[in-house]
Amino acid sequence: MKQNTAIQSAVIAASMVLAACSPSAQSEYSYPTDEQISSALETQFAGDRNSAAARDLVRTLGGEQGKLRYQVHHVIYRQGAYEARYDAVLVMGQSGEQTLQALYARMIPETERSKLAQGSLEAYESWLRQQAESLKKTSPPQGQALLDTLDLLGKCYRGKETGAEITVMQGLGALLSPERKALYAEKLALPDTTMQCLPT
Repeated sequence: MKQNTAIQSAVIAASMVLAACSPSAQSEYSYPTDEQISSALETQFAGDRNSAAARDLVRTLGGEQGKLRYQVHHVIYRQGAYEARYDAVLVMGQSGEQTLQALYARMIPETERSKLAQGSLEAYESWLRQQAESLKKTSPPQGQALLDTLDLLGKCYRGKETGAEITVMQGLGALLSPERKALYAEKLALPDTTMQCLPT
């Protein structure tokens, strides 16, 4: 009888050890939702003084009503914090033609821009392509780079309507630490981060 009791105790103890090792027993933490992660990333982007140029670029690309949406792919628990992997998606607050016009205007010196007829998108693009062809005679790599940029931007934004979504960066990462009322996001430098549809 005592032997059976000892065996039962050993089985119960073993079961408790196995239960403690099971994934369900380790789930003492709850993962943040995509909405919570996005809110932390938005707060970080809006308040980071080093992101001023990026915020200005978002306004140029998306218009005053444009904004970034964060598409979360992976969330990894890291000893009290969470590592999020995500893409940045631009939600257009204006048409793609308005975006191209604003971008090309920034790429043309003011003295030259003032001479162009009515500041139209067609006039800006024609001037930039002429410059690229001229540069190819003196500095072929520089001229080709400008042509490639114009082709890329046109492919990304031409014909896009207000509300369209365009992925501008992929493979981003951030470390999310719990604060008293929310999450605190810190950007991570990752080797596989790539830019898309951004002027170079």
